[in-house]
Amino acid sequence: MKTFRIFHILLAATVAAAYFTAEELGLVHAWVGYAVAALIALRLALGMARARVFEFRRLVPSLGAPPRGQTGIRHPAIGRSLTLALLLAIAGTATTGVLMDRGGTLVGQSMRAHDDERHRGGREGEEREASASFMTLVAPPANAREEGERGEGQEGALSEIHKTLGNAVLPLVIAHLLYLLVFRFDLARFMLFISRKPSMR
Repeated sequence: MKTFRIFHILLAATVAAAYFTAEELGLVHAWVGYAVAALIALRLALGMARARVFEFRRLVPSLGAPPRGQTGIRHPAIGRSLTLALLLAIAGTATTGVLMDRGGTLVGQSMRAHDDERHRGGREGEEREASASFMTLVAPPANAREEGERGEGQEGALSEIHKTLGNAVLPLVIAHLLYLLVFRFDLARFMLFISRKPSMR
């Protein structure tokens, strides 16, 4: 169980870092995004290997008889549903991010690096980019133009999915945290390595 709690904290930290670096720190965001993708891939691998406490059954909401003291709003199905929705949103965001980057960050050719340079270069960088774009658009070959339009369309769709899922992560995180803090506070303390309150005698 300790391994699961460490994994949980690492995933939460990297997701938070990815969320807060999305706008201004593009290259950092790309690297953190790969870290999130690696953790999700590890989670899937452990689930398929049926490693202890990482089994997929722990994510599937069950409407069966709950453990003693976990009825009503404290039913495990509610917590599992929130966790599953959150994991799917994180996995979808990471996957679309990796597909857009196409491994460029890993070989030093990230599209995010270009974004960072443009932010630092300000107006001059934008003018150089516009000039270079104009030169390539003056008389592009027909095949290159068609392939470019296709690529832009696919990347645009991926970008929209990436943004939509990324924006869904924050409300899901808030719902997950509020549910644990209000209805499963003991579990929240346990997951954060905070000792449980001693029982009153």
